[in-house]
Amino acid sequence: MRASLLTKLLVVYVLPMTALIALMLFFGWSTVRGLLNDELGKRLASHAAAAAISQRAELLAMLAPGDDGNRTHRNAVARLAALQGATDALERLYIFTPQHQLLASTAEGDGPIGTPMPELGRDVGEIDWALSHRQPIASHVTFKGKDGRLYKSGYAPILNDQGEAMALVGVDASAESFTVLDRALVQLALFSALVGLLGLVAVSLLADRWIGRPIRRLARAVARIGRGDLKTEVSSGNRDEIGSLALGMDRMRDRLLARERELQMMLSGIAHEVRNPLGGIALFTGLLNEELSADPEARAYIEKIQRELSHLERLVDDFLNSAREPRLEKLPIDLRSLFEALSELMAPELCVKRQTLDILVAPDVEALLADETLLRRALLNLLRNASQAAPVGGHIELKAARHARKFILSVRDDGPGIPPEVEAQMLTPFFTTKEKGIGLGLPLVARFATAHGGALRLLPSDKGTHFAMELPQASMPRGCSDGCRVDARPASDVSEEAGVAVD
Repeated sequence: MRASLLTKLLVVYVLPMTALIALMLFFGWSTVRGLLNDELGKRLASHAAAAAISQRAELLAMLAPGDDGNRTHRNAVARLAALQGATDALERLYIFTPQHQLLASTAEGDGPIGTPMPELGRDVGEIDWALSHRQPIASHVTFKGKDGRLYKSGYAPILNDQGEAMALVGVDASAESFTVLDRALVQLALFSALVGLLGLVAVSLLADRWIGRPIRRLARAVARIGRGDLKTEVSSGNRDEIGSLALGMDRMRDRLLARERELQMMLSGIAHEVRNPLGGIALFTGLLNEELSADPEARAYIEKIQRELSHLERLVDDFLNSAREPRLEKLPIDLRSLFEALSELMAPELCVKRQTLDILVAPDVEALLADETLLRRALLNLLRNASQAAPVGGHIELKAARHARKFILSVRDDGPGIPPEVEAQMLTPFFTTKEKGIGLGLPLVARFATAHGGALRLLPSDKGTHFAMELPQASMPRGCSDGCRVDARPASDVSEEAGVAVD
């Protein structure tokens, strides 16, 4: 299934906009997160440095496992607690050796002196840097505490009088601002998606109004011109490029219409000029036939001339019908009676080739509103083509049915069928494969169907050729008797087929 122009335009709009919004969200989120991380890291490093300055390295070096609660240990914990109390943002302060063993902590659950602290392995790089450079530093990563919240750490070395790092102070602070930032990003993404969706709907409506509808009107106009309707103006209602295109198409339609009228006048003039001498030839041939009634051989020649004259008159009629604009006078037509009349007209041709004509009329087929003269001529063209295509002793079917608010009038034969290369040109005027044909029969049938709002179709068939005219179904106004004129309009639906064979 091909995507419409509007769909392609929306895709061209949606994909770049989605990528741009996603890129902007990611850039904004990463920038804000980096700034928050830097600011929190500086604060933690500063707090860690302040805590390290408040401690005495020589006394801390004397602490050993089992010294919990002695004066040195209590003083170290008290200094840490004082700094924690002065700053609400700090969750825990602790002192540990370069070997990652605990010396003191404000958290009761950290354990006694000498407890290993394997969790410091996540920041081993930062701790080693603080020891070697004797400077405070913040961790680069955040971690989840036992309560499931995010935390970030800062470290500072505790130096003795000789400038040697005897221990380190660790400071943990909440990093929930990152969680809030992530939530804000999700909310912003959802809000952006909602705004983008509303924008997409608005763009779709505006694009359909300003682009889609005018283009569809142009497409319908092209389809009308392709069907031969050159009288309906092409209008887009726009003053932009689409309007210019519609104006150009309208000028093209005017030129085609003028050209068609010139051709119609020329064909009509030629047909009339030919018809007059044909009428005189037919008159004098009839008189000559009477004068030579006693000469069988001369009469045979005259009858041959008359047959050729009849063929020429039919060709002239086809030219005239092709040149004239179809003027429809829609009347209620009883299809059963029309089919029987057509079978009588076809009887001489059918008898010559010993062919059979079956008439099938579905029981639910009502009167058809159409121009009876044109319908008779169209069906007669199809029947003659079928008789010429069917073999000696062949079979022809003339059928009427209803389906999907349409009348389906079809003619099927059991001949050799239409080759694909001929099928592509069969509705082209003056294209014919017959020795004496002029190629106007099927185009006239198609023109009749189009004039009634329908179409001529070549249906698939296992054998032979199957043509069908699809004509819009119409209902009869109340009180309409035979002969009243009515306008066609859709009526109720369809159904079965049945019929009777007529030889």
